[in-house]
Amino acid sequence: MNEISGETRRFENEVPRVRQANGAYDRPRSIPIDEEVISVGRGTDGGEYLRRTWQPVCLSEELGDVPMVVRMLDEELVLFRTRAGELGLVGKHCSHRGASLEYGLPTDQGLQCCYHGWHFAPDGKILETPNDPGSKIKERLYHPAYPVHEYNGIIFAYMGPPAEVPEFSILDSYVQPNTKSVPFSLYFPCNWIQVLDNTQDPTHSCFLHTRVSGAQFAVSWGELPELTYVNTPLGMININVRRWNNHVWVRTTDVMLPNLNQTGHLWLSAEYEETFLRCALTRWMRPIDDTHTQMIGWRYFSDRLDRDSDADPNLVGAGKIDFIGQTEDERPYAERQRVPGDYEAIAGQGDVAMNAAWNLNHGDRGVAMLRRIIRENIHAVRDGEDFISVDRSPRVDGVVPTYTQDTVVTLPPAKGDDRAMMREVGDKVSQLVFDGANLPALDRDSEFGEKLASVVRTYTV
Repeated sequence: MNEISGETRRFENEVPRVRQANGAYDRPRSIPIDEEVISVGRGTDGGEYLRRTWQPVCLSEELGDVPMVVRMLDEELVLFRTRAGELGLVGKHCSHRGASLEYGLPTDQGLQCCYHGWHFAPDGKILETPNDPGSKIKERLYHPAYPVHEYNGIIFAYMGPPAEVPEFSILDSYVQPNTKSVPFSLYFPCNWIQVLDNTQDPTHSCFLHTRVSGAQFAVSWGELPELTYVNTPLGMININVRRWNNHVWVRTTDVMLPNLNQTGHLWLSAEYEETFLRCALTRWMRPIDDTHTQMIGWRYFSDRLDRDSDADPNLVGAGKIDFIGQTEDERPYAERQRVPGDYEAIAGQGDVAMNAAWNLNHGDRGVAMLRRIIRENIHAVRDGEDFISVDRSPRVDGVVPTYTQDTVVTLPPAKGDDRAMMREVGDKVSQLVFDGANLPALDRDSEFGEKLASVVRTYTV
């Protein structure tokens, strides 16, 4: 495991600042933005990286029997389902004279433009040009289209080079035993990276979700954790370790490159022991364009994951999820001001966070590391080098092992430096997470439990 070294890395093009009372007038008038990372359109370096991975388009339930306009990675597209049930994702404007295919009519074989009847297969093949039956254009022209894959209530698309379509990844979190997965989709009026930043900032839960706005999940979240950040084969994790009475709570949270996050138990109280409790959320921060994001993923429900909550799968879906502070329209504005959540903190930074004006401290190491590794992989794609993507990751029995989990052990405070002991326990528990990654899921669970007991004994004997 390699934690980010040295003091917190500053972002490129940072604006120098000096300490000065009432200095609003003299602040910089122009602050550069992180264009290399935020730009997602065709031909941009950041967009080319994102296009190398299957990206969620929408929830299956959002697509009816008529075409649906979709904007993703700064492209306008039309998603449709043929009358035979096959999915297609094509350029919005007809290749003939630009009529919008949102008004096209699904057929058994494809989609027919309303204007002159040109008929397109889901892969973009032109099936017929009825306004000019003798034309040979259909033999030499394809309409723009992208491969589509549907899985467990979510429709995905691959928008990268056709010769490099990766296998669609099945993560171990998708097949958690005795678990129900419910797809959801949430809108954020800001750039995708600042939504992802939030997932590698564990200290915000102490304040935004507990000390400042009141306990939105459990009061144990208000304890300031010991933090470590390490690379994984998928991207990175944060290891955050909290003390709660006689318990030590070790939480590891994934970012899987380029834009996927998994999160553990949402309401964990840390009042009882838990061993290798897996994911409550898998979610992509899928760019609509440079300044708007659709968060799409699954919320997982099980007796273990929802032990401390009144879980209701009916509260999860298009534009909704079952915990506070994730959308603009869930509460009146004044209430959102009094009790802000993730949406307010993230979207309130503006459509593009001015990270060059940030003043980073020790608690921001994860955000700095996240942006650094994303930038490194953007450069790797640009330069034709190897890069990290969840769809290129190693599999065990056909499934990608991930690293998100919660473990709570009974361990009274150390007589000496308890924070040092917490860090040490966190390192050992996270190492167990890594050590089991090459095992089948059931073996991984049992081996983790056996080795965890040995770790705890070293501190209690």
